[in-house]
Amino acid sequence: MVHDPAGYGDAFADVYDDWYADFFDTPGAVLALANLSGPGPVLELGVGTGRLAIPLAESGITVIGIDASAAMLERLRTKDPSTTVAGVLADMAAFGEILRSDPRGLPTEGYPLAFCAFNTFFNLDSEDLQSACLFETAAVLSPGGRLVIEAFVPTDPDSVPDRAFAAARVESEREVITSTEHDADSQTIRGRHIEKLADGHVHIRPWSVRYLSPSQLDQLAANAGLELETRHEDWRGLAFTELSQRHVSVYRRR
Repeated sequence: MVHDPAGYGDAFADVYDDWYADFFDTPGAVLALANLSGPGPVLELGVGTGRLAIPLAESGITVIGIDASAAMLERLRTKDPSTTVAGVLADMAAFGEILRSDPRGLPTEGYPLAFCAFNTFFNLDSEDLQSACLFETAAVLSPGGRLVIEAFVPTDPDSVPDRAFAAARVESEREVITSTEHDADSQTIRGRHIEKLADGHVHIRPWSVRYLSPSQLDQLAANAGLELETRHEDWRGLAFTELSQRHVSVYRRR
């Protein structure tokens, strides 16, 4: 399947804030990122509608947000009309050259902090793309700069069915069903949110992820010159254990 970097954002931009508003600890994430960043500049990979970037920018930090979806960036501009966040249309796996050619004169290196929140890194649905993103990010970080990745901890692949069909866990007054296909060998899950509209029409929103265990992520990061510094279960510093279902991992550029 051909990688479509804009696919997820284009499919979910119009409902993302409404459906997933209660999924996040936004205050905890913003505080943790602000403490890590200092004055910035900060680079967000997959800025989306600006859930984290806007409050960070409003606190006085320079924030550059990359997203491959023009629809997501349009939502960001609607929520941030004064453009406190500099949105950049680019693939997370290949953004360095676009930063360098941006006419606004955005920072092209020397970032003390980059981050990729809430499983967004897994939207890069192959090992090559994930590795490319890590190398691109390491190249723009300052010496000793950090990359923060928030992601879920995969369950035992044998416990995940090859195919599944269930009600989606989203905030919607309409009926939303999720259909998924799991390939354990490639560690990918391809799915569709199937939304039945009030007028009877059906809206299909496709997505795909390539999941990684924390140790697999550590190895890819190490290959790019990024060393694990800390790992917690959440943004507020809860200890990460073998029972944790999520992790917030901080990598430092060597």
